Amino acid sequence: MTISPLPHWLVIAYLAVHTTYILIGRYRPPRPSRILLTNLFLSVLFVVQIVLLNSSSLPANSVFTTLALWSPIVFFWWAYLWAGHTLCACYPPGFSFDPGLIKAEGKYFGQLSLRLAAADRPWLNDLFHLLYNTYYLYTLLLGVYLHAVGRFAEFQAVMLAVVLGYAAAYSIFPLAPVWGPRWGLVSAGLLAESRQRLSGSWLTRATNRLMWEGLAHRGCAFPSAHVSTGVIFVVWSWRIWGVEAGIIASLVVFGMALGAVYGRYHYVLDVIAGALLGLICLLVADNLI
Repeated sequence: MTISPLPHWLVIAYLAVHTTYILIGRYRPPRPSRILLTNLFLSVLFVVQIVLLNSSSLPANSVFTTLALWSPIVFFWWAYLWAGHTLCACYPPGFSFDPGLIKAEGKYFGQLSLRLAAADRPWLNDLFHLLYNTYYLYTLLLGVYLHAVGRFAEFQAVMLAVVLGYAAAYSIFPLAPVWGPRWGLVSAGLLAESRQRLSGSWLTRATNRLMWEGLAHRGCAFPSAHVSTGVIFVVWSWRIWGVEAGIIASLVVFGMALGAVYGRYHYVLDVIAGALLGLICLLVADNLI
């Protein structure tokens, strides 16, 4: 079978962007040499994969084929953590574009990210956190199914679209740092600090731990990579499984996007930008693979 090296080249391109931010950034992270050596090692690793892909015909069920197909998406799942090193490359740690987005949100959407969860109802908080967390299943569902049934060209088109969205979003974050409503609204004096975290059952509490003490960065809200991935999931659900699955996927992803605003993780403008990014990535991937 033929495996397109485009997603692997995209990994190398993002590592080059990440390295550039580290080298010329206004605020350099601690131990930059370790970060640069890691980027170099990963770049070499993916170059080796590209060379091997170009030099051999691979059986569909080989271990290397599976690794080659999945390695770009696994890299970009991990690269969200790595993106934290570049968030202050262009602006100081206390700077964000939130004031401008909050002003626009008030004008066009009536501060929807503030009003939706104003009542802080635990059962509603749990429902929207459930929908918000469906994001983590989208790429896995598409990828595992397409890989299992041997539809490798479609698998690669999906993965290229998804990783292109990640690469674009992670590259934009240092240029346009946006904290998101849970911090921005507090800084603007529109939300009391005591009301930043929503109450609820174990799901809401687990999400709070993830978003406050876990992996989430402050400054990665615009554009929403959750929504760009969700748009790709919706379109490919229609293509693969037809009308019924497409409608269900559309409703779930709409709920996820609404949950992102409800939980104050994203402004409406973050969601719109993420949706546009997802559509652009779909068009690019469809034309390249």
